[in-house]
Amino acid sequence: MKLIVEAEKVAKTLEMAAPKSSLAQASLMETRMLIAEARRSIGIIEAGTSTCGFDQVCIACPPASTRRRASRTSAHLNGQKLRVAVVGGGPAGGETAETLAKGGVETILIERKLDNCKPCGGAIPLCMVEEFGLPLDLIDRHVTKMKMISPSNVAVDIGRALGPHVYIGMVRCEVLDAYLRGRAAEAGASVIKGLFLRLDLPKVPGGIYRIMYNEYSGGGAGERRMAEVDAVIGADGANSRVAKSIEAGEYEYAIAFQERVKIPEAKMEYYKEPAEMYIGDDVSPNFYRWVFPKCDHVAVGTGTVTHKADIKKFQAARRLRAKDKIEVGTIIRVEAHPIPEHPRPRRYVCFLCPSIANFVILTRSEVPTRETEYSGE
Repeated sequence: MKLIVEAEKVAKTLEMAAPKSSLAQASLMETRMLIAEARRSIGIIEAGTSTCGFDQVCIACPPASTRRRASRTSAHLNGQKLRVAVVGGGPAGGETAETLAKGGVETILIERKLDNCKPCGGAIPLCMVEEFGLPLDLIDRHVTKMKMISPSNVAVDIGRALGPHVYIGMVRCEVLDAYLRGRAAEAGASVIKGLFLRLDLPKVPGGIYRIMYNEYSGGGAGERRMAEVDAVIGADGANSRVAKSIEAGEYEYAIAFQERVKIPEAKMEYYKEPAEMYIGDDVSPNFYRWVFPKCDHVAVGTGTVTHKADIKKFQAARRLRAKDKIEVGTIIRVEAHPIPEHPRPRRYVCFLCPSIANFVILTRSEVPTRETEYSGE
């Protein structure tokens, strides 16, 4: 309820700005959807009404007769537990699988590459440590101030921690993801290294979903598997195969490109407290470029929504702008991946969880979207 109250305050603020700002309008829609789904999850919205936050019944909302709720007290269906498949083992998938398993739901989590990490800066707010129960040794660095570098390479301190114990945590995605998946497994979820192939929808209302996937437990080409479940959660990112299976529609996305750069210890000393963000058309016309410190290296990346073909050119400009700090470094890893900019147009068969990379600082044309879209069952 506290989340709903706070979200309603945000919505009122956005309502005042919406007539003059398309960005505020988009954010208002997202906030309204969040409030509606939060209310539905605690039973405030009655069966038969819209679940998307609007007065009229929405074609994207599932019929009330097909909705099911998962909780510790959920009734068994035909003598068995509620069964859910989570596709994608990033933070959204791992945390979802753990929550379901703790609630007594028979859960399988499918991730095609268990050592995978996307080009995410890896900055997390301090509240996430407590909310997600993260151990402090997962955090590589405590960033207490942020530097913004202008197009003319003038550095400005744009923020400093409010207290001695306040910081932005810097994590490596591969470490955080593996931890959350491990915690899901401890809660009872079955974690499968596999590639999701296809989803067959129920033939009748309230029927089962059949998912086909290749399991790679033994290596090689993998072995074809089939699972029957009562619900599917697509947490498989911007190129979601689950979304394609339910014809969720196309949407705008950004391209992110990141290099992990190992620099001398003396250079790393500079990044003991700060992280950096560079802006300018040379590094990206509608995004920003970041330098975020990790345990023994820095993550250096950039992104773009509108100039995807120029991503390597932007990265080259990034090297030039920060050459005094990283030019003697060694690139130890290169990563690139699309990042969702907005929810998909249709989300009515499965839950769809956008990438955690949507939690970024709002700059220019970016529109923030919440990580978990509880959009239908």
